[in-house]
Amino acid sequence: MGIFKTKQLATAGFMAALVMVGTMIIQIPTPAKGYIHIGDSLVYLSGVLLGPVLGALAAAVGSTLADLFSGYGIYAPATFVIKGLDALIVGYCYHAFAKATDSLVKKFLGFILSFILGGSIMVGGYLAFETFLYGFPTALLSMVANITQAVGGGLLALPLILSLEKLHQQ
Repeated sequence: MGIFKTKQLATAGFMAALVMVGTMIIQIPTPAKGYIHIGDSLVYLSGVLLGPVLGALAAAVGSTLADLFSGYGIYAPATFVIKGLDALIVGYCYHAFAKATDSLVKKFLGFILSFILGGSIMVGGYLAFETFLYGFPTALLSMVANITQAVGGGLLALPLILSLEKLHQQ
């Protein structure tokens, strides 16, 4: 018997594809030769919908494929780890809050805390990786773009997550 059910794996594959497309659809270059995108909203959504482990795998695979298909292959190994950890943290923290309450307000606050923690992992991870690649001054410039991406992703994901929670309560 497998760890995951067929439906869970199919949903994870679908979410990985959505993460990839969301990451590739709009790409704004950054000073460190990376790019800003809306895929982080789907990284967060993966962690929330699929749970920490499967969400992390879907986010890592989708984000890594986006890097490879977009010509940012140098980022692919770091992206796999960073986006996987990002979704893992968001999924774990959100589910710790969500199972303890039925209140949408508390779930809202739980998601805010979750994406701040996950986004911090993403920003710190890329700061370290880009410092290694390009030096600290360039990585520091890129950090502003990564913070913008994390916050933007959280703001895009929030209404989706709250809507899904409201549907789930009905």
